[in-house]
Amino acid sequence: MERLLLAGLLLAAAAPAAALGKPSVDLELDAYYTPLSVTLPFVAGADEKDVEKGELLTYRDMLARALVPRFLVLEASVNPLPCAGVLIRKHARSFYDDTQLAPSTNLVKSLTAGFDEPWALTLFLGKVIDYSEGRKTLGHRKRGYVGYLASVGDYHILLNQLIPDYWVEAEAKVKGDQSTENRRMKWSFRFGTKRHGNREILDTYYVGLRRDRTDFKPGPWSWLLSTALEYRVDFDHHDLHPVMHFLMAEKNWPLGKSKMALSVGAGYLYRAAGNYRGGLAVMHGPAEEQFLLRPNIKF
Repeated sequence: MERLLLAGLLLAAAAPAAALGKPSVDLELDAYYTPLSVTLPFVAGADEKDVEKGELLTYRDMLARALVPRFLVLEASVNPLPCAGVLIRKHARSFYDDTQLAPSTNLVKSLTAGFDEPWALTLFLGKVIDYSEGRKTLGHRKRGYVGYLASVGDYHILLNQLIPDYWVEAEAKVKGDQSTENRRMKWSFRFGTKRHGNREILDTYYVGLRRDRTDFKPGPWSWLLSTALEYRVDFDHHDLHPVMHFLMAEKNWPLGKSKMALSVGAGYLYRAAGNYRGGLAVMHGPAEEQFLLRPNIKF
């Protein structure tokens, strides 16, 4: 992981300025995950172009591309609603306690769960596919990414509380964001490992899948296709025993001609007691089961 970070920085520093492609800056606004990224091609004209295809063909073509790094992407991200949950518990504790609807359901936690960190810094090395060629795009640039990344952070979120933890994460990932006049589609397929500086937090391997689509023009199957589904499973680093399951299903409704969508999701989070040790195990208690609610406006 450290080698990946170092290699990316050395490649960017060593390449002559004239040989580099033009960098671009992108900001994506979202209530749960908001990234600001700088994309730097190692050579001019490194972007690969693509045209609109069916959903399955889009995934197939991305997976078929060779993972020869041609881009460096630096990203800083923040998770707004998970951070809001931390602030509510810290500064409005009586309100937070009043939202405890059942022994396993706290409304604030239900709305903000699913993210184990408040923010992160990420370095990506791989290929970037441009989905904006020959069509009008909406908001930030629409791209696909296939390659490797490393992320770092300094806090972990447990029960809407910040726990000091210098963590590092490395993964292989296929990710995309495609918008046209007819639809908006986002996807992410990844596997990796996460290591924690806080020894009371378990190191894990994980696999994550996400598919999110909104059809702006009604069709015979748009009620079914305009949905999102996400699943992630984490495994104990030592024996590969599953220790966390996260499942989220969402329904998307286009908001008129704005090319935005109202989304309402329901999900389930299971976290085994073995995810934590020592004092954090006492704080966490036995295995956690949490039903999740995720309303959102997607831009």
